[in-house]
Amino acid sequence: METVVDEPAWVRRGSWLARPVAGALLGWGVQALSGWITSLTWFPVQGPFRLLHSVPQPWRLIGAVAVGALLGVAFAWMWAWDRLIVTVSATRVTLERRERRRRIDTALAAVFVDDGKLVLLGENDREIAREKTDLSRRQLAEAFTSHGRPWLDEPRPER
Repeated sequence: METVVDEPAWVRRGSWLARPVAGALLGWGVQALSGWITSLTWFPVQGPFRLLHSVPQPWRLIGAVAVGALLGVAFAWMWAWDRLIVTVSATRVTLERRERRRRIDTALAAVFVDDGKLVLLGENDREIAREKTDLSRRQLAEAFTSHGRPWLDEPRPER
């Protein structure tokens, strides 16, 4: 028996829709404001806005929305590629990120989240793993404690 801690399915699927839509909306907004921004003499980096404003409609709108949506897809892909999946059992912890799987079969002295990073300590408080995570502390705590792993609510004080 093992427990998998991952982002909820609705978050994983929703990001593939929400980020491209947000990017498209941002592209629409930038192209809509480009004429006004070029009229502001004090505004920095006028070049890209002048270039964008020089493109005739409807190509300016189509291009800006398409580029924004593509950037949204790129951000969704980077988020999915960088997410951490933690699998916990009584004898093993598996950390998966970026097509890389790390199996930890050694005994753990402590497990906790420190400044947004999941930390696994082995014997003599030797750090075995430290991985950036946005996973729920509550879900991580339940996964580790349900398999008899030593979860700490707070990081160990420095010695």
